[in-house]
Amino acid sequence: MYRGRFAPSPTGPLHMGSLVTALGSFLDARAHRGEWYLRIDDIDPPRHDKSSFESIPLCLERHGLIWDGSIILQSQRQEAHENYLSKLRDNNYLFDCLCTRATLGEFGACVSNCRGREDIEGSVRFHLPSNTPQTINDLFLGEQQAGSLPENFIVKRRDGLIAYQLATAVDDLDEGYTHVIRGEDLLQSSLRQMVVHQTLRRPSPKYGHLAIVTDEAGNKLSKQTGALAVDTEAPSANLRHALAFLGQPSPPTDMDCVSDILHHATINWRRDALNRRNL
Repeated sequence: MYRGRFAPSPTGPLHMGSLVTALGSFLDARAHRGEWYLRIDDIDPPRHDKSSFESIPLCLERHGLIWDGSIILQSQRQEAHENYLSKLRDNNYLFDCLCTRATLGEFGACVSNCRGREDIEGSVRFHLPSNTPQTINDLFLGEQQAGSLPENFIVKRRDGLIAYQLATAVDDLDEGYTHVIRGEDLLQSSLRQMVVHQTLRRPSPKYGHLAIVTDEAGNKLSKQTGALAVDTEAPSANLRHALAFLGQPSPPTDMDCVSDILHHATINWRRDALNRRNL
C-alpha cells in the first residue's frame, strides 16, 4: 500500500513553496488510494520557531490537507538515530572530523586526513562507498543525474545533534514510507539517503521531485529570502494557484469549496504534467 508523508521543519510558517510540496505529496498519495502522514522534522532546536508547531498543522487543515494518524515528531526518535549511528560506525562507514566550515572542500566535504585519525572529537561523517549511484529514477522526471556527490557528508554535528541526512533516511525506513515526494532541490539529499539505505541493506522508497517555487529573482522561496506566509484566509485561491504551478487541470471556476477542489484534483491527478515548469 502507498504510504507517503510531508515533513516540514518548524522554522516558520508555511509559504507557497511549502504548500505546493504538501499538495503534491498529498494528491499523489490520495490518487493512489494511499495514506499520507505529517512529520515535523524538529531535530535542529536552534532554528525552531515555536509557533510553527501550531501554525503548520493549522495551515494544512485550512487547505483540506488532512493527514492520517497522529502528528509525528522526529525529535522523539533520538534513541533510534543513535542506534543507527552505532550500526554504521561498526561497519566502518563513519569517521570523526575536526574540519571547520572554512577548511572544508567543495560541496562541504572533508578533504583532509581526518578519516585516518583516531581519538578525535568533532562532527561525524558518512563516507560514500565507491559504488554510490549518481542517478535516481524519478517518478515524475525519469532518470535524473544528481551531479557530483561529495565523498562524505555529516551525520552528526559537532554540537551533538543528529544531522538531517541520517535522521530522514532512517525515519523514512522505520515509518514505512513507500513514496517520498519532495522539492527538486533535495535531489542530492535523496541520493545520499538512498546510499544510507543501501548500506543498511534496506530498500529505499520511490522518490518524486517537484519543481520548486521561486521569487522574481529566481531564488527558492524560504524564510531566508523573506517568503510570505500562506494566507490561510484564502485556501481555495491558494489551492488553485498551487495546482496551476503543478500543471494540473483547473477546477471549474464556480468550485469554491476546498474539499471539492481537492476531490477534483485527486481524480484528475496527472504525474506526466509534473515534468513541466509552470507559472
